[in-house]
Amino acid sequence: MFDLPFFSPLSATQRKTWNDQGYLHLKKAISTEEITAVRNRVEWHWANPSGNPHNVDVITGDYAGQCFTMNDTPLTVRGEAYKLNNLFLRDDTIRSVALSRRLKRIMGELLQSEPMICNSLNFERGSQQDAHIDSWYMPAPDDESMVAASISLDPVDDTNGPIFFYPGSHKIAPYRFSDGRLNVIDAEFADCRAYVQAQIEELQLPLIRYQGGPGDVFIWHGQLIHGGSPIRDFSRTRSSLVVHYWRASDVPQQSVVRDKAGRAYLAHTLRGELQPVAA
Repeated sequence: MFDLPFFSPLSATQRKTWNDQGYLHLKKAISTEEITAVRNRVEWHWANPSGNPHNVDVITGDYAGQCFTMNDTPLTVRGEAYKLNNLFLRDDTIRSVALSRRLKRIMGELLQSEPMICNSLNFERGSQQDAHIDSWYMPAPDDESMVAASISLDPVDDTNGPIFFYPGSHKIAPYRFSDGRLNVIDAEFADCRAYVQAQIEELQLPLIRYQGGPGDVFIWHGQLIHGGSPIRDFSRTRSSLVVHYWRASDVPQQSVVRDKAGRAYLAHTLRGELQPVAA
C-alpha cells in the first residue's frame, strides 16, 4: 500500500502547469552527490564490459541503428549518441536517484498511486529522436497511467540537442491502433503520425525546447508529444538519466520487485533481455 503524502509536494502553480501543459520543470531537484553517483555508475559499466548484458542502442556514427550488449559494444560508440538501457534493474544507485524521496513523492502524486520504475535510459548526448509519444512504445497497463522524467547531469541548451515538446499535447485524444491499443502497429504508423500532426496544427500548439542545469528534472505526461532536437555542437555532452514510471498497482504483484529501501520496479525489462539479480 502506498500512502500519498498528507501535504502535496507540488505547489498550486505546479499542479496547474501539470494539468494544463502536461509537464514540470523541477530546478535542482537532484543533488551534486546524486549526479556524481549516476556518472560513476555509467563509467563503471563502460569500464567493466566483460559479460555485461545491458543493451546499448547506437544512435549516430558507423553503427547507428544497431543494438549491442556492453560486452560486444565497439569502443567508438562511446563518442557517439547512444542510450544505455535499464541499469535500474540491477543497480541500486540508479534506483536511489530515480526514486529519491522527493521524486517518489512527486511521482506518487502525479500517478495517484505508488510509482514503479518500468524503464531507464542513460544518455551522454541527445537522442535526436523524432516527435513521439511514449505510449507508442511502452504503454502502461492502464493506458495513460505513465509519467517520465529526464534527470539532467549536464547543462542543457539549444546547442547540445535538448528535448523539445508540445505543451498541452497530452490532452489530444490518444490514437488507437486497429487492435484498440496505444502501442505502435508499424503498418498503421503513417496514419497515426498524420493524426498527431493534424492535431498539433489544429490546436496551434507551440514547440518548446527544454533548457536547464545539472540536477534539474524535466517531467512529462506519458501522452505528451516530445522528441530530441538536433545536436548542433557534438563536442558537448548532454548526460541524463531518463526514467519511465508506471503505477505498481497496475502490474501483477509477481512482476513487482521492491528493494531493501522499498523502491518498486518492474521485475524484468520490457524487452525481456534482463531479470533482476538476487538481493
